[in-house]
Amino acid sequence: MNTNTNYRWLGGAALAFWLLISSCGLFNTTRVGETRTDTQTVELGSAKEARVRIEMGAGQLSVANGAQALMEGTFRYNVADWQPRLDYSVSGSQGVLMVDHSGDDIPVGGELVNEWNLSLNNLVPIDLEIHTGAGETELDLRDLNLTALQVHTGAGNTNIDLSSALDHDLNAVISGGVGELSVKLPGEMGVRVSVDTAIGGLTNSGLEKDGEYYVNNAYGSAPNTLFLDISAGVGSISLLAP
Repeated sequence: MNTNTNYRWLGGAALAFWLLISSCGLFNTTRVGETRTDTQTVELGSAKEARVRIEMGAGQLSVANGAQALMEGTFRYNVADWQPRLDYSVSGSQGVLMVDHSGDDIPVGGELVNEWNLSLNNLVPIDLEIHTGAGETELDLRDLNLTALQVHTGAGNTNIDLSSALDHDLNAVISGGVGELSVKLPGEMGVRVSVDTAIGGLTNSGLEKDGEYYVNNAYGSAPNTLFLDISAGVGSISLLAP
């Protein structure tokens, strides 16, 4: 078994264990039922910028660009207690959006379906924070006008695309538990990455070691820089720069 297969197995095992312990009565449980599909749209309103926080337990999360509103989303789920919940408010020029689900009980009684496909507005300045538990996470954040970024994942595989250049500096934090993490980085702005991993490997393309950091060719000469801090528990990290 190769290293990547080991990490996939660990991510799947963590999810399986998370579901298994629910049947032992250690946590409150809820039942898997009929699959539902909901669509939701959040308009920006009078806000000029937004803070967006996304919290998801177990499942598949996809975040992309291209929404006409602040956020457009499609949700498929088969646990009624995990019905997605959206809360949006505007204070002054800032909108604050929270996307999570309404229950924390562990689902039992069948195969879990929990899929969130979200798109965000490209033009609005967004402070984005994402928390996931166990599952698959695909974040295509190209062309978003990010002012800050935090991504915190539990068990599973995470792919993050940050390959488009911004016209300002960006501070980003990514932390993971068990699984594979892949990050695509921009080439037309400076990139400085710090990496802290407990057990696992690091591969990078297009970056050079500079003291305690990894940097790209544009670092130090480009007018804007992505400052990225990555920490991981057990798993592999791939950094991909042009």
